[in-house]
Amino acid sequence: MTIHAGSAATSNASSSTSDLVAAVDPGAPAGPGSALTVTVVICVYTERRWPQIVRAVHSVLAQDVPAAQVVVVVDHNPALLDRVRATFPDLTVVPSTGPRGLSAARNTGVARATGEIVAFLDDDAEAEPDWLARLLPHYRDERVLAVGGHAVPAWEEDRPHWLPPEFDWVVGCSFTGQPTEAAPVRNVIGCNMSFRRSVLDRTDGFDPALGRVGRTPVGCEETELCIRVRQLEPDGVVLYEPAARVRHRVTVDRATWRYFRQRCFSEGRSKAVVARLVGSDAGLATERTYTRRTLPAGVRRGLRQVRAGDRSGLLRSGAIVAGLLVTAAGYVSAQALRTSQAVGQPASRRAAGPVPVRVLAVDLSDGVPDVPDTGGPDGVRYGAAQVLVRLHGQPLGLVDIELPGGGLAAPALVAAIRERLSAPIDEHLRHDGLPPLGQVDLDPAGRVAARAFCRFRSTTAEPVPFVSVVVPTCGRTPLLESTLDSLGALDYPRYEIVVVDNAPQVPGTAAILAQRAADDGRFRYTSEPRPGVAHARNRGLTEARGEIVAFADDDVIVDRGWLSSLVDGFTDDDVAGVTGQVLARELETPPQIWLEQYGGYGKGCQRRRFDRAGFATVEAGGARRVDPSPRSLYPYLPGSYGSGGNMAFRTEALRRLGGFDPRLRTGEDIDVLLRAVLAGHALTYEPGALVWHTHRRELRALRRTMYRYGVGLGAVLAKCLATDPTARRELLRRLPRGVAYAVRPGSEKNGRKRDDYPASLTALELCGMALGPAYYAAAAARAGRSRR
Repeated sequence: MTIHAGSAATSNASSSTSDLVAAVDPGAPAGPGSALTVTVVICVYTERRWPQIVRAVHSVLAQDVPAAQVVVVVDHNPALLDRVRATFPDLTVVPSTGPRGLSAARNTGVARATGEIVAFLDDDAEAEPDWLARLLPHYRDERVLAVGGHAVPAWEEDRPHWLPPEFDWVVGCSFTGQPTEAAPVRNVIGCNMSFRRSVLDRTDGFDPALGRVGRTPVGCEETELCIRVRQLEPDGVVLYEPAARVRHRVTVDRATWRYFRQRCFSEGRSKAVVARLVGSDAGLATERTYTRRTLPAGVRRGLRQVRAGDRSGLLRSGAIVAGLLVTAAGYVSAQALRTSQAVGQPASRRAAGPVPVRVLAVDLSDGVPDVPDTGGPDGVRYGAAQVLVRLHGQPLGLVDIELPGGGLAAPALVAAIRERLSAPIDEHLRHDGLPPLGQVDLDPAGRVAARAFCRFRSTTAEPVPFVSVVVPTCGRTPLLESTLDSLGALDYPRYEIVVVDNAPQVPGTAAILAQRAADDGRFRYTSEPRPGVAHARNRGLTEARGEIVAFADDDVIVDRGWLSSLVDGFTDDDVAGVTGQVLARELETPPQIWLEQYGGYGKGCQRRRFDRAGFATVEAGGARRVDPSPRSLYPYLPGSYGSGGNMAFRTEALRRLGGFDPRLRTGEDIDVLLRAVLAGHALTYEPGALVWHTHRRELRALRRTMYRYGVGLGAVLAKCLATDPTARRELLRRLPRGVAYAVRPGSEKNGRKRDDYPASLTALELCGMALGPAYYAAAAARAGRSRR
């Protein structure tokens, strides 16, 4: 977002600017000795604003220090041009000579200006009588290049109770976090600003590529100009004078959530253009300070207001987070557009996406096969392979490798496995009592030459706990049948399968389970008419008879040892839950591959144990503790714990936690994992508990998934802020780093995304995160009313 005032973005002038401000009394009017003439420029574009235009002009004509010239620039509207000329014959009224838009209109005004200082007033703003008297004295110092003032919102109706004052820039006004007295700043605000005309002449004025066109809510043209001015005059100063005030009208349509979102998104796009023009250091310097300090303070204030009885404080805190994320989404989308333009191809004509990837699993005990490149979708060859490497059934790692024409021969795959996974292979062999790979080696077929009993999976003591496996479903019958087939073939001796029908009005699921239950008593059917996977999982939790309750989605194929590995993860009484590894069943369409670039659902082949203080990586020979640094986002990255489609809990522990929260839409799984950790329990990630997930093949489905993931995470974090005081303090302290983690291309979250990854997916996720708090607040309110 454009931050119109704040810490100065000065270079070697930082020490002199304080002397400059102190030397000029901002309350002293410009007297005869100032000898400065001023031209006021007002740009207009529509007759709908005629009453406001008249008030703006009259406010300039009534100044205590009169302007030498008033220029009204009409932006490509001949009828309005005639009306202004007829009403104000003594003013300089001219048509814009550039393309449509505010920047070109302002440049036209500068070209017609005769004053040494050029001041700008919006056509929907009214200047206080002493406006020019407050701006002009600062120009007595030659170092001053520009002076801006304060914009007070003049609401057409009541101020929205959800709008935080930190985001008054959305409606073109000053905002919380700006200086309270005259101070150097990076840039001025567009509706209340002035420049030396000589500076404008040297810089060619405002960039027409930026700025509002009609009612389109974009901007940043004054930001870019101020940065460019400072680059031209490194010792010069841009000042903010809060005593120079204008009243900026805010119409009803701007006081809406829809306009807020649109304005934030457009500002993010404009900011990306500014960063490209002047560099991200200069273009985003003030925004970083604003994000690190001003916004967290605003969220804390809103939450304090909630405790004091003002429920709207939660809405304002949520709007701060939402506005930040929507702005970031706009920034990301603009960067992606720039990338597509850089390669010289319009988005609609770009390549369809990445080539198909063959997915396979090999166990070194059984040998390594050739990997052909044929058999891809629609006859397309596979361009790469993703190989899960196992030894004695235990996953050791993934090997991603390109496939040459004709496919990859087994020896080449063996060489790649040796190169990338020799350390985990050696560790596994040592634990099994075998010599390391260099001594055992692989035979020509890629098999480990010697075999021994695999000790990595602990021997389950008798009697083993009875487990209830809960499968929520909405009637996706073709995938459900495959899921149930794999669940019926598990090697675990004592379990039941509870299928929760979340669409009981569709008869297919009940019929399938009736047939299966007749053949296999482990299958049970129950229904949950309230829509939502949280309701369905809670129904399964209620029906569960086992000491442990496991959850699998209805679009996965479970490994035969899946349940045994999950149970093995409950190594001691402190472990309340275990999550497992989720790998792609196929990677044949670009959306499936993009989901893996996003991060997929798998968390690697390293066993981990999580608690509130940190986590430990569990190896065959012991555990290595990792205590997060104070700057870490841990433990508030619940996605790192595992996936809801592959997890298990001690049944009573999950019931004490309250089960799954249906107010969180798609975030109920990461919420319960986070709550378990924050409540003092331990979680274990067991990569041997393996399932294969069928990623959605269509881009439309992936877009919906990304948006829902964002909504879920945003809702979970909003819940933490609203209900957990300890989490609130920690989250607010981490907010800027969290935003950087979500937005920065090189972050751990985004590092796997390649150039062909659609920025629209990132933007949808960020928009979902921004709207998550609103969804949670609305759902919480509905739940509260239903309990009355």
